[in-house]
Amino acid sequence: MVIVGSDRRDLSERRELSADVLRAYDENIVRHWQRITTRRNREERPISPKYFQYLALLFTEIYLDRYFRDAAGLLASLNTFVSEFNSELPEPDQIRPYKLDELNKLAYWQATGSGKTLQMHVNILQYRHYLALNGRERELNRIILLTPNEGLSLQHQREFELSGLDAELFSKEGRGLFAGRSVEIIDIHKLEEEMGEKTVAIDAFEGNNLVLVDEGHRGASGEDWMGKRTRLSEEGFSFEYSATFGQAVKNRQSLAQEYAKCILFDYSYKFFYRDGYGKDYHILNLEETWNGGVSTRLLSTALPLPRKGS
Repeated sequence: MVIVGSDRRDLSERRELSADVLRAYDENIVRHWQRITTRRNREERPISPKYFQYLALLFTEIYLDRYFRDAAGLLASLNTFVSEFNSELPEPDQIRPYKLDELNKLAYWQATGSGKTLQMHVNILQYRHYLALNGRERELNRIILLTPNEGLSLQHQREFELSGLDAELFSKEGRGLFAGRSVEIIDIHKLEEEMGEKTVAIDAFEGNNLVLVDEGHRGASGEDWMGKRTRLSEEGFSFEYSATFGQAVKNRQSLAQEYAKCILFDYSYKFFYRDGYGKDYHILNLEETWNGGVSTRLLSTALPLPRKGS
């Protein structure tokens, strides 16, 4: 998905991305970032976004602004690019044109350790900002975070608290009039077609939802997790985050088509490593040892080594 083209004219001449427009986007990002890092910051070392986090948030600003202001125009622009992209490719490798109902999905392919959690928190604030800016904030029904397991759900709950954002593990009792004000975190395994003792029916979440998906394919098969995400966000919007989209779509043409069109930002491990944020590993193969008569076989261990510039 390409939002910013390669046009090198002076910014003041660009209709969509003038200096004033970019300044407004930047002010939004700074405001949101300050809100989620206030509790996390230490006076001597405040948390600042890495360049790739900033770019991901900037592209999100551009996309959401155009999506809410002129979805039909955004659709036309994307399909113009798709047509140009497909012109030199064999048919099996071509991307299908976008449909209007496909524009409500964004995905971020980012390496583990690249700060997806903070980015997710800002994405929530960005989405709510553009809802309000366009007089649609009352349309939001719920904010739902899908995780692959309960352990990650609890971790997210702690992270939301650090960011000063209201969040809780999903409860069947519901929040009534307070729905939409808090992020409801639920393990994807607990979503089923019908209500159960430990599960909840997907239809219980009907309405205009903002759905966040963290590594959804780790908790369910591709078709299952995709179907649940689509139904929950059908009238709303979804953000999805993963470090392993490449593995998830391997040999799955339908998934490859889906993510080719909704991945807004690719900072997968090869880029993360190239920039010096990853780790080199030294593999040690150890022989069988004896400790007080007990045999211990250590086949191998991996020791992370510091990288230049990390």
